[in-house]
Amino acid sequence: MEESPVTARSILLATLLSLFVLMTIHLRSSSNINKVVFCNVGQGDASYVRLNHVDILIDAGPDSKVVNCLGKYMPAFDKKIELVIISHPQKDHYGGLSSVVKYYKINRIIINELDGKKKLPLELKNIIIKNNIYSISAYYKDLINISNGRIVFYWPVRLFTSADPNDLSMVFSLELNGFRLLYTGDITSKILSRLSRLSIEKFNVIKIPHHGSKYSLNKKFLRLADPDYAVISVSKNNSYGHPTHEVLDYLKAQNIKIKRTDLDGDIVFKLPN
Repeated sequence: MEESPVTARSILLATLLSLFVLMTIHLRSSSNINKVVFCNVGQGDASYVRLNHVDILIDAGPDSKVVNCLGKYMPAFDKKIELVIISHPQKDHYGGLSSVVKYYKINRIIINELDGKKKLPLELKNIIIKNNIYSISAYYKDLINISNGRIVFYWPVRLFTSADPNDLSMVFSLELNGFRLLYTGDITSKILSRLSRLSIEKFNVIKIPHHGSKYSLNKKFLRLADPDYAVISVSKNNSYGHPTHEVLDYLKAQNIKIKRTDLDGDIVFKLPN
């Protein structure tokens, strides 16, 4: 009897090739999904945004944990981050950047000095220079258009100074097709009180400032912003007592859904395309 030209080996190779093609299609299609990820990086802030093939990193956490988050949610074939925003140059917001640059090319970084006199930390300055990252600042009313989305800056205003570095945290929104998310860094209640005088409109999601510190809570601002979700980036059993019961109790009283990285791990929101 004549031997069949189809062998077990050829069937196996064809099956593996089909699986590879399907996986490639799946990875490419999933990478097209617009999303925001609040990374579980412990006691610090880091958030990854995929917006119409543009990769954005907002803060980088205290250490290399942010790289694990990027590896999980960024497309495997993509090794370029178009934009990094560091809300303010404190270690729990930029510490992981030294690890990020080992694996990813960063095109541009937005970062402000703590005030007009103090320079950036030397470690952070060296990262920017050695990796040839284009650096700019951002202030109130600055706007970045990204495809059909945009980033709008509310704080700080130019020439503002303060002895408290948290007062200089950048506050800005990510907006896309009706979805509005507010990043607040470690901003204080005092500054949020000033921002309450602006025409603050509803946000779908707010990142609660300073890991849920009671000094970040501003009830008037939260009432105006009227978020559906509040995200708290915080580590388990931290020595600061974050998030405080004052913050949690108020959010619950306002029927705001609370998401916490210490309890929920990475927190993912799908964005409209």
